[in-house]
Amino acid sequence: MEAVLMQPKELPYWGVDLCPEDRPGVPREAPPHLLSWAHWIEPERQPVEGRVLRHPGLARPTPVFSTALPPRGASGVLRRLAYEVPDHKLPHWILLMIADRVDVLESLPLLFTHFKRRAVRAGKLRSAASRRVWSQRM
Repeated sequence: MEAVLMQPKELPYWGVDLCPEDRPGVPREAPPHLLSWAHWIEPERQPVEGRVLRHPGLARPTPVFSTALPPRGASGVLRRLAYEVPDHKLPHWILLMIADRVDVLESLPLLFTHFKRRAVRAGKLRSAASRRVWSQRM
């Protein structure tokens, strides 16, 4: 088998490390133009109330974030630990996934008490209804 010699310009990755002026894709590279109908350049920031988890590289939270479910319990501790690790590292994501699983386990007792209350209410209604039916039959 013969070795095939290729010219540098024939290589698929040619031009990646050239000066920006000499790169083949430069005419298409331009900063985004502002839209005429946009009424802001950056969205107005949501007010921060309490502690918001954010990545260590950010000076402040993103313009919009969720405060619907604040971190609580052991899962909250794991989330706080995860946000101390940069998000490009694997432990960050592993800790967040473990925190999700722990949160499910922490919420199971609440789920069972909710269903127990519903069952008790339904049982009382059924027993009252069955008493009414039996009293009408006799």
